[in-house]
Amino acid sequence: MQLTFGSTLPAGTTVQLADADGTLVATFVTSKSAASLVLSSAAIEDGKEYTVYTGGTARVVAGLGEGSLDGAEQQGTVTVGEYTQGHGPGGR
Repeated sequence: MQLTFGSTLPAGTTVQLADADGTLVATFVTSKSAASLVLSSAAIEDGKEYTVYTGGTARVVAGLGEGSLDGAEQQGTVTVGEYTQGHGPGGR
């Protein structure tokens, strides 16, 4: 899945994905500044919609790990397999 943000995220930013039920399926911490990320995980399913958050808590230093959405800010939604063309997560 590709995520494109409206602005550059600084290094150390927590990015999290939750499924339609609100269950956290992926937590990632950027190791350097980034405006776009590509994530791959067995928990991310093609054709399903996910909500993208920044912030919250993460139990990783850099890379995928576990986290919590407490204090996270919703950035938008993304459907796996759809092209966003730089309009933020999911083009919405």
